Amino acid sequence: MNSRKFDIFIAGETIDLCAISDEPWVIDQWYSWFNKPEITRYVSQGAFPSTRSTQKAYFDSIDGSTSRIALLIKPKKHDYFIGVASISSIDHVMRQCDFAMIIGERIGGADSLFFAMEAKSRMTEHAFENLGVERVNSGQVIELQQWQRWQILFGFQIEGVLRKKFRKGHKVYDVLTSSCLLEDYLKIRELRGGVFWPGKKAMFELMKKIPEVGLIEELVEWLPLKQQQYFNSTKFSLD
Repeated sequence: MNSRKFDIFIAGETIDLCAISDEPWVIDQWYSWFNKPEITRYVSQGAFPSTRSTQKAYFDSIDGSTSRIALLIKPKKHDYFIGVASISSIDHVMRQCDFAMIIGERIGGADSLFFAMEAKSRMTEHAFENLGVERVNSGQVIELQQWQRWQILFGFQIEGVLRKKFRKGHKVYDVLTSSCLLEDYLKIRELRGGVFWPGKKAMFELMKKIPEVGLIEELVEWLPLKQQQYFNSTKFSLD
């Protein structure tokens, strides 16, 4: 335990985001997540066994990359990491990137509610402030609707539904897409007195103020009906 050393890249309030490494204790914890069905339920991993060598190969593929940043999510009060957050497809011409995150370890405690939220908030801030992008893309299966509702608090607005976009075995899922634009990020930061992450206490109060029925619920109910109505009313043949 004492041999574990974390190189903090982004310091936070409830978590620190640390540089990844190929040290055995990192690879051993990391690769094992992708053999757990409850972790891989909504991600592409899990169809084939994950091993130390495949995880090491993945590390080697992104080590030193200028198109992807992956960071370990380490709770502030613990000496182990619980997940990995990444910014990928960094495109300096289109000025955009994609955000992704996987939480592999669930732990208790009052701060655990904020781990994923702060990780996404800090990574989004880094993308705008240090990478110079103007758009951060995100997407999750529609079953993760609660998470989609909360992320409006750090600038991500719902943009649409990708029909049957994700498949796991015989199960097919729609995917909600969202993004945070530079103007959204700057507006939120200004409203919060120059900071993007407002602190866990303020975040908790803001979460309680989100409407029970929001844009996501309305979109999920309205869009499929309107799509089908429009499709059925369209003439596809002159016969």
